Amino acid sequence: MAAVPLISSGIRTYATTTNSREALGKLRYATERLAREIREVRRNPVTPTDFEFTSLASGTSLQFRKSDTVQVTITAATPNVTLGYSSPAASAPLTDLLNANADLNLSYYLADRSTTTTSLSQIAYVRIHLTLTDRDGNSLNQETWVALRNQ
Repeated sequence: MAAVPLISSGIRTYATTTNSREALGKLRYATERLAREIREVRRNPVTPTDFEFTSLASGTSLQFRKSDTVQVTITAATPNVTLGYSSPAASAPLTDLLNANADLNLSYYLADRSTTTTSLSQIAYVRIHLTLTDRDGNSLNQETWVALRNQ
């Protein structure tokens, strides 16, 4: 009888650790994939001073064209963050652990990294802040900055 609480505690700890590791893996993968995609945004061929973002309307969604002219769409709707392409037409979730607040926040900054902007010719950085919730209800956050390339 004395060993039952110890074994029970060990099993709970193992389950909690496993859930957290799964969520951290999904958080790292989603953040890295978003950063890689956003890094590929191309300059607008009509207005070369502008990046070709199609939509900056929301902090939880983004549309842009990559250098190979494929349109990329990033959307967040609980519990998924989804990445979609125009050619070939495909869409897939990057993670399925987005918290109830749909906590993907995309912000656009000037070169000083302290002033936000929506001017397509002045955006130098995109800040990605993603919060996932593991199966035990714990929130996990990650933030990364993407420096846009001057193609």
